[in-house]
Amino acid sequence: MADSGRRKGPTDVEPTIHITKKCPECFTYLPLNATECSSCGKAVGPVTRLGLAQKPTNVKGYVVAGLAILAFIIFVWWGFFTE
Repeated sequence: MADSGRRKGPTDVEPTIHITKKCPECFTYLPLNATECSSCGKAVGPVTRLGLAQKPTNVKGYVVAGLAILAFIIFVWWGFFTE
């Protein structure tokens, strides 16, 4: 008796299997093992539940933004709190 006739709940969702993924920038279909979009050249990550490729984290952008904020804080401190 494999099927007891009960309904599937939210925890019984079957995993979605994709054979391709879409670039999040230009929506070109890519193979699952692609690390770069063949159309726009942007880096792509693993596939999501919806079939889109994840955007990789831009560590360089976060570092530059953090340094800019730090420089601004130092500038404000120097300009207003030093004699």
